Amino acid sequence: MSADQVEKDTELPAHLHTAFRGSAARANYLAADRLDCQFSAKEVCRWMSSPTEGSWAALKRLCRYLVGLPRLVYHYRFQEADTVDVYTDTDWAGCPRTRKSTSGGCVLLGAHTMKTWSATQSSVALSSGEAEFNGVVRGAGVGLGYQSLLQDLGIDVALRIWTDSSAAIGICSRQGLGKLRHLDTHTLWVQQAVRSRRIDLRKVDGEQNPADLFTKHTLTRERLMKLTKLFECEYKGGRAASAPQTRSAQGDKVTMSEAMMINDKDTAQEEYEPVMPHRVMTQEELDCAYPSLRAPEEPDNEDTRIQGEDDLLRYGEGVAKEIIDEATIHGRRRVMRH
Repeated sequence: MSADQVEKDTELPAHLHTAFRGSAARANYLAADRLDCQFSAKEVCRWMSSPTEGSWAALKRLCRYLVGLPRLVYHYRFQEADTVDVYTDTDWAGCPRTRKSTSGGCVLLGAHTMKTWSATQSSVALSSGEAEFNGVVRGAGVGLGYQSLLQDLGIDVALRIWTDSSAAIGICSRQGLGKLRHLDTHTLWVQQAVRSRRIDLRKVDGEQNPADLFTKHTLTRERLMKLTKLFECEYKGGRAASAPQTRSAQGDKVTMSEAMMINDKDTAQEEYEPVMPHRVMTQEELDCAYPSLRAPEEPDNEDTRIQGEDDLLRYGEGVAKEIIDEATIHGRRRVMRH
């Protein structure tokens, strides 16, 4: 919803609260396996304490989507992979109520989808660069954890992080806080990880970033489905033969259809065809099209200097050197003061 819609939003009638919370909880349960609706389910569940008419409309839209595409099948075909790829993305200040940002990402081993997430950041980011940096930190932490898990299993693979934010790459390539002094120091470990080459950080084009699936509410149906298929997923109808039988008896809980019946139609338009660079390019092509970030050899000492004070600093260094030289020649002398 837009900020204007949130301002004009009204409280949901009390008799619909039970149906809303029950359906939102079911959507949250399904989102664990349905990467195409993780962002939507997360946003709907944020309204569970105080449902509104806007959140009710959002939930109905999500339900119509799931009814139209009831099954999502993951394919894990035989492959050889030597790199863990983590794609991250952030929607800065995307929440019109709190202005908090959403971080999303996915962990892939070759073409196999291992983990996906969509989460609202705990604090309000003051800039898009800070929000994107927090998203890279989250993705790097998840990637390092999965890499460590594979090492415990005797599998040694490299870790590659992808982001579409030049600002986040700039923060990761330097050392220290710099102008972003309000950042918590516990997030700066990723700078040393990039410098020590534990993490291979690369930039991906915003239109090609599959992590858009977990952060954007403006995606059309066609683009959402195209992004989903990048994860080796296939939509199917019906019910899997191995799935347990559904309950035949009538439940006693109030459903959304019983509470209110409203028909609506989704709109769609043609979208850009996305791809995953690490799946369609060789290692040489990747290094050429998406060069790895190279952190400077020497630490960036911008934190200890203020622009315009270089002359004063050099003068102070000269005075200190004179004192050291004098002490080396004459030794320590007590100065008598009257």
